[in-house]
Amino acid sequence: MRLIGFLLSVLMLAVSYGSVRGQQAAIILGPDEIAENQAWTITLTITNEPLRNYEQFPEIPGFRKRGTSTQSQTSVINGQMSSSYSVVMTYTPLKQGIINIPAITLKINGQPVSSQPKKVRVGPPSGPQSRDPFEEFFGGRRETEFIDVKEDAFLAVTTSKDEVYVGEGFTATLSFFVAESNKAPLQFHELGEQLTDILKKLRPSACWEENFNIENIEGERIQIAGKDYTQYRIYQAAYYPLSNTPIQFPSVGLNMIKFKVAKNPSFFGQNRREDFKMFYSKPKTVRVKELPPHPLRESAAVGRYRLDEKLSAQKTETGRSIAYDFTVSGEGNISGIPLPQILKDHRLEFFDPNMRQSIGRGNGR
Repeated sequence: MRLIGFLLSVLMLAVSYGSVRGQQAAIILGPDEIAENQAWTITLTITNEPLRNYEQFPEIPGFRKRGTSTQSQTSVINGQMSSSYSVVMTYTPLKQGIINIPAITLKINGQPVSSQPKKVRVGPPSGPQSRDPFEEFFGGRRETEFIDVKEDAFLAVTTSKDEVYVGEGFTATLSFFVAESNKAPLQFHELGEQLTDILKKLRPSACWEENFNIENIEGERIQIAGKDYTQYRIYQAAYYPLSNTPIQFPSVGLNMIKFKVAKNPSFFGQNRREDFKMFYSKPKTVRVKELPPHPLRESAAVGRYRLDEKLSAQKTETGRSIAYDFTVSGEGNISGIPLPQILKDHRLEFFDPNMRQSIGRGNGR
């Protein structure tokens, strides 16, 4: 089972009837006034398109998250089909008073949707405690028992090489792996903020870094010891050690949303509840060796390179210029290749060169 942001199974058969136009998405906020023992909600809804993914509901000072519920509805009127899909986050107030709700912007199916700010007045408790949305169905009330499903997933730091020379490059990758057999619903949580703190611990100091700048996290099917996994690359960079000090990658933690699932799921109602789990990587060390003895080993660029050169003309005359072009290409720390040293020669006058550099990062190189 792959990593999922949201899975809505209710009435999805309607999609098979054909594509529907007029997609609309909205954020619907709860009432302006509630009692202290009542719930307040934020609802994400989309019409005429399945709800494939959405951003994390915000934390609101004065409220505590209680869990999510889902709902779907499909109608066919005069031969025209319309559908709507909703997910509801329930909040409970922590005390009486005025709670300020800021403007909220969330991505629904990749598109930003916003709401206006508002104030919610929380008054004294009144009557029986209110129910969660969809908690009752046709007048019946049933408490849902949620269970924790064991996940089959892990966080890991991997490197393309376990041993390198000083200046020799290797690729380090931080990935989250989810087994195809995994049954526990998982979702990334505030990944950008977490990654900032993770990289402060993970990045080695005595290295030149070429960041692959991963912007979109896409799953890739791989096999590990004959078992199928989906790999989600979170961070990847090529490192070039500047000394023979071993490169230490410490254990780092990634907090994931892990949903508990209903023991007895129902067709309508809340069938999973949001929870969190921290995943930790194992430490990783890359050994660094000194370069073999050589007079230029302190200034040599380590890698696999090729030199191509050409002259604009094979013959020339005194006073006329001739262009000498050379290209160094290959794999390694291109930025660390020193400029060529031009030997003085009274027979020739050299002009400052024009230079162009192109660095490609891909396929782990």
